[in-house]
Amino acid sequence: MSEQPISGLLVGYDGSEGSARALDWAADEARARRLPLTVLHSWDVRAGGLAPLPAVDPRAEAQEILNAGIEHARKAAPDLKVRGVLARAPAAARLIEASGSADLIVLGPRGAGGFAGLALGSVGAQVAAHASCPVVIVRGDRPQPERGAGHVVVGMDGSPASQAALAAAFTEADAHGLPLRAVIAWDPVPARELPPLVDEAGMRAAAEARLTGLMGPLCERHPGVRAGIEIVTGFPRRVLMDAAAEARLLVVGSRGLGGFRGLLLGSVSHALIHHAPCPVAVVHASAGGGVQNGERPGA
Repeated sequence: MSEQPISGLLVGYDGSEGSARALDWAADEARARRLPLTVLHSWDVRAGGLAPLPAVDPRAEAQEILNAGIEHARKAAPDLKVRGVLARAPAAARLIEASGSADLIVLGPRGAGGFAGLALGSVGAQVAAHASCPVVIVRGDRPQPERGAGHVVVGMDGSPASQAALAAAFTEADAHGLPLRAVIAWDPVPARELPPLVDEAGMRAAAEARLTGLMGPLCERHPGVRAGIEIVTGFPRRVLMDAAAEARLLVVGSRGLGGFRGLLLGSVSHALIHHAPCPVAVVHASAGGGVQNGERPGA
């Protein structure tokens, strides 16, 4: 892909409107985290990307798209360190390869040109499922919140992936000076199905206590973050969709406690990267080589 590993933020750019919005989001994120930004454009004739017309040099055209992306990023954030990577390979494969050293990958909801016009389910979902680092899909069509506006929402169910998501959400909230909402979607249990001597109120209290315990060390590490816990009755995808209505970012684990062994994206995270009203970050459990305590391994 390049002579040196990609560090900092990596954004996929193909010249489409969606990738331009992803580029703006990534530039703002890189500036807030004080990390370099790499713009990647991938072209692959075999995948049906840029057509090899007789009068057109596909590599030269791909380079023009990449140059436009680099210029766009530098205009959005003049003080940001920006570099470009041009890769002749399927986009998903190159992005997943780069995730081994990148801190964060940012993508638009669908691609064109360098991403072969493939919808999210083909490129974005592949990267979200297999990347070693967190992946943000810049969803939603509303303007990006002004600096210091909005909040960060993280969905919690106690799974290892959701604990990694919680750490990543604290990092995000701290970088932007935003409050954090940790949301538990509570599916009520009919009284007749409760074990003897167990009441639902007690179960909810235990869940809140468990989450409070998980948040304690992160609150100490990020003392400037105002963090709150909400237990909302309802199905997880609907609860999180509603909670994300005014959020800067929704952070979820790649697979929760209800996931099936072997699946890399659970049904909730899969639904959210397709339908959420704001950008969505997908975080894998640290045991899978992803984020550990909100930081890259070895950072």
